[in-house]
Amino acid sequence: MIARIGGVLLDRLADRRRRALEALARRPMEAQRAALLDLVRRAEGTRFGRSHDFAGIRSIEDYQARVGVGQYLDFRPLWTRVLEGERDVTWPGRPRYWTKTSGTTAGDKTIPVTDEAFASHRKGGWDALLLAAAKVGGEHLLGGPMLFLGGCTRLSPIGVNGLVGDLSGLVARRLPPGLRGRYSPGLDVSSIPDWETRLAAAARRVAGQDLRLLSGMPSWLLILFDEVSRRHPDVTDRWPNLAVLIHGGVAFAPYRLRFEERLGRRLDRIEVYPASEGFVAVQTEASGGLTLMLDYGIFYEFVPVEDLGLGRPRRHTVADVELDRSYAILLTTPAGLWSYILGDTVRFTARDPLRLVITGRVRHFVNAFGENVIVEEVEQAMVSACDANGAEVAEFTVAPRYPSATDPRGGHDWIVEFHRPPRDGQRFVRSIDTALSALNTDYRITRTGDVGMTAPRVLAVAPGTFHQWMRTAGKLGDQHKVPRVMNHRDLADALLAASRPPPGGNGRVRDLTAARLTASPERFYSPGVNPERRPSRFERGIP
Repeated sequence: MIARIGGVLLDRLADRRRRALEALARRPMEAQRAALLDLVRRAEGTRFGRSHDFAGIRSIEDYQARVGVGQYLDFRPLWTRVLEGERDVTWPGRPRYWTKTSGTTAGDKTIPVTDEAFASHRKGGWDALLLAAAKVGGEHLLGGPMLFLGGCTRLSPIGVNGLVGDLSGLVARRLPPGLRGRYSPGLDVSSIPDWETRLAAAARRVAGQDLRLLSGMPSWLLILFDEVSRRHPDVTDRWPNLAVLIHGGVAFAPYRLRFEERLGRRLDRIEVYPASEGFVAVQTEASGGLTLMLDYGIFYEFVPVEDLGLGRPRRHTVADVELDRSYAILLTTPAGLWSYILGDTVRFTARDPLRLVITGRVRHFVNAFGENVIVEEVEQAMVSACDANGAEVAEFTVAPRYPSATDPRGGHDWIVEFHRPPRDGQRFVRSIDTALSALNTDYRITRTGDVGMTAPRVLAVAPGTFHQWMRTAGKLGDQHKVPRVMNHRDLADALLAASRPPPGGNGRVRDLTAARLTASPERFYSPGVNPERRPSRFERGIP
């Protein structure tokens, strides 16, 4: 009865929200202008507002003339003052809650979560739930537990009377009353501090539940399935009513086949784009990218990636972004972030409504030879190679291989942990090379005739290598993911060193370049690592 009544309510709310989003798509700039001016008015009396003359701002142009592009290191001194007890610094009052997110240059970043910012985050989660209800019906969704595989709900003290924790854990602690009874694995499990212990407890809990929805990062959900299968080998029979997957954090395409294999069917999927700094987008259409959410109280700006590092980069709004061009995204939010570089790069795919895809990270690319390859391209190349060769990957990353006496051109190393290795290693390498050449003109030119760089090497590491590295580096949990591409070898060398020797091999690497891959994925396609070298900072857990 409760599921039926609640389901009817969810269905009505989903229909109402659909109509609201359609109306919003017809006036995106009006909504964004109102969001910015509201944020500015509310923060006029803060230290940041006074120093940037918020009282004189009447338009987006006024704002951009007064407020420059900011990074975490620019805001950290201001937020340190807040943690020490000062009020009204970048946002009125003093937030009690903070969240930590991993950073590539500043280590872990500590971000304020004001009440207004939390409401914005919750709106994104609510939209995803309403879209799920629209797909499978509210009554079905509420007919059983919904698994949210997120961070720990336990909080730690920080600063003067502050509390810090995982953002997903903060959200779980504040679920609306109507959803608390459907939340799995429950606060008793989600409060376990150790990630692996929490994951094992969650697996035991959900193995006997009639799950209706999964939410989490695809890579970690697959590890959960592995935990469940330790006691129940056939996971496909565990959750016959499971219908929807809400996912984000990493591209789903490399994991699609493993999900279908594990569950025995395809689920309806809703991709989301949440960040600790703000909830950005939700997938409202079956294809074509994620819809930029314009009524979450966030003002968005977009800087062409080629302008990053300039003193005065061009700052576009939703009114003048171009399709199929890569932008760095800036957020102005009710957490007291002002034109803050989020760190992601995006590409717009449609205007009505505004839809985008995440193409990578500002600092995640490889450009050792003028090839300028980004995350989106290596992910597409990997999916293409797997589809063409019957392979499945658990994790992978790409790094430059610098020229040496024995390799005067250099190239790329693809460090891959296979779930199912390709039938033919050489053909798999050619598939990657061909796909990247089709996707990236600079790569194709650099590869032509092996003049600028040689063909990629694919180095297959032992099962569990990536997980072991993440454990050693203190990066287990939903807040962390494996960088798909880096412009240095720290991560690649750490993974190669961590991979155990293949069965029957005398060393850490075995050259299978000239042979078909017919054995364990613990073997490598090509040589190229010195096991006696000094451990890198990634191996030692230094971010």
